Amino acid sequence: MVMKLKYYFLLPVLALQVSCKKDFLEVKPDKTLVVPTTLNDFQALLDNTDVMNSWMPYLGEIGSDDYYLQDDTWNAFTYPPEKNGYIWAKEIFEGNSSPDWENMYRIVFYANNVLEGLEKTDSTDNPGTYNEIKGSALFFRAYAFYQLSQLFCEPYSAASANDGLGIPLRLHSDINLPTVRATIKNTYSQILEDLSEAAPLLPVKVVVKTRPDKAAAYAMLSKVYLLMQDYPHSLSYGDSALAQQVNSLVDLNSVDSLAPHPMEQYNAEVIFETTLNYSSNISPWCINIDSVLLDSYSENDIRKAAWFTKSDDRVIFKGNYSGSSFYYFSGLALDEIYLNKAECLVRTGKIQEGLDVLNSFLIKRYRTGTFLPIVDSDAAGALQMIVRERRKELLFRGMRWSDLRRLNLEPTTATTLKRVVNGSSYELLPNSANYTFPIEDQVIQLTHIEQNYRE
Repeated sequence: MVMKLKYYFLLPVLALQVSCKKDFLEVKPDKTLVVPTTLNDFQALLDNTDVMNSWMPYLGEIGSDDYYLQDDTWNAFTYPPEKNGYIWAKEIFEGNSSPDWENMYRIVFYANNVLEGLEKTDSTDNPGTYNEIKGSALFFRAYAFYQLSQLFCEPYSAASANDGLGIPLRLHSDINLPTVRATIKNTYSQILEDLSEAAPLLPVKVVVKTRPDKAAAYAMLSKVYLLMQDYPHSLSYGDSALAQQVNSLVDLNSVDSLAPHPMEQYNAEVIFETTLNYSSNISPWCINIDSVLLDSYSENDIRKAAWFTKSDDRVIFKGNYSGSSFYYFSGLALDEIYLNKAECLVRTGKIQEGLDVLNSFLIKRYRTGTFLPIVDSDAAGALQMIVRERRKELLFRGMRWSDLRRLNLEPTTATTLKRVVNGSSYELLPNSANYTFPIEDQVIQLTHIEQNYRE
């Protein structure tokens, strides 16, 4: 029933939002809009980047530890999720809606409409296009389910049965179907199933990076398996993603470190483009980069000069892969896959191979002639180095929260987060229940699904 409320407004405007396809609409005597029926219609729905590639969840980024706010900045906020999310409060929304929930289920709704439309379409007329559209719809649905799982269900644990509360898995567009929470295990199984079905259907190369290709599907599979602590599968799919890419890592010696946005949008590392929803907390006008994080970059690490700059009395981040100050890149890129591969190699006992991958990555981040390859380390030391590089490389991509959740499952990589606001101290302990966000009250009231526990 909650989906009826959340999606009801979409039904009369579904076609209107695809402004790039004028033939998508057909004027009828009663002025109703036609249901999408052709491959062009379905592609137009998936090409609506305002829905499918924008407004990715920001709650995890608000709660992460790569930045802090000055008291007067936090005091000036009026939107409860931004204030409460920053201090990991028990109550987050205070009666407000959750854009992270609604935006992701909007993507799911679009994807389901396309998949159901394809079932009524002859696949033999244009099989290549048909398969690409189907693969894209499956990918987008999995991508949205993944984003929701990182906020609204507990972390996946390889050591447990994962019978806890997952997310509602909407696999049909019918808004009258009941809303039921799947288990954590079934949530991840559905994500993997959609991605595995999508991969062979998707093309090797796409015309725009807002569409998924094979590399994107393999990269997502690597990402999900890493969260599941299934390192052999994560490694295998990471290699598959890298094998699809003709581009290579950007050598930061080639970028203009003084430029306002040294990393161009759709640069060579970008596999699939999405951007985070805007939040005042992490805007360049409010953030202060964590000093411990900033100090972790050596002077010969180009990222320190290229990705950060002073703004009044604050240090802000400008290494955004979207080429913008306003919206942060949150998609898939080669640097993440390199770091996935290095971690998985170390965790499967191939320590030197993992360090070799890490070295091949880091040499592109250091000033020419200054990087000294890491040649000797035990497994624990190598893992710590890779975890540290993940934090230094993948800032403000909506990924730190997921990394904290999975790394907290192991004592050697667990982190206690701390904030001080107006003289009051706040802590988020490893494996706290507050690593799972609550579902907005309106959803709970309408569906009667179980609410997430908060401390």
